[in-house]
Amino acid sequence: MRVLVVTEIRLYRDGVADLLRALPDVAHVATAATTAGAVAAARRQECDLALLDVTMERALVTVAALRTARRDLRVVAMGVHEDGLEVVACAEAGVSGYVSRDAGFDEVAGALRSAARGEVACSGRVAAELIRHIGLQARATPTVSSVVPLTRREREVLRLVQSDMSNKEIARALDLQLSTVKNHVHNVLAKCGVTGRGEVAGALARIDAETLSRGRAQYLEGSATLT
Repeated sequence: MRVLVVTEIRLYRDGVADLLRALPDVAHVATAATTAGAVAAARRQECDLALLDVTMERALVTVAALRTARRDLRVVAMGVHEDGLEVVACAEAGVSGYVSRDAGFDEVAGALRSAARGEVACSGRVAAELIRHIGLQARATPTVSSVVPLTRREREVLRLVQSDMSNKEIARALDLQLSTVKNHVHNVLAKCGVTGRGEVAGALARIDAETLSRGRAQYLEGSATLT
């Protein structure tokens, strides 16, 4: 495993990095204290996994920026409160694993190994919160026909807006001109039928529901053709 440790606290950062370097299955450990530093390390292909301290200010912005910089990068959230709000926010930002605040290093290592295998490591309480949220979203989702399709770039912008990133921060994360980002944001809001950035969470849920529904419809159509 190649791991990037992201936290603002140097003692915490260096200590976790040293423990990781002692593991036989860890080939490389990089560290970063800021979103910009983490994104730079990700773009240099220094890591396959990011271990992110979610107690950092604007930690979810960092998750979104990392996921945008490297689609294949898996992020494990460290220091998670096992309540519904934080767990769901992490999931929507693209987190691939959860380590609670009272977890030991063995659980950190286990979460990283699970993420490296493409699995999600979390406690039973976190799993329950995620399942409950999925059920609530399914019941609240409007009809698919009300959703206007977005381009790949517009979906990226939408997710970064949802993570509370400003237009300037989105421009830096996506390496775009500020004017281009403003146009994308305007188009996204118009397509989703919302008037403000505060309404994008619901829009994103509708779009994800549309994608899932289309996939199910295509699967059922294919199954009917085969029978």
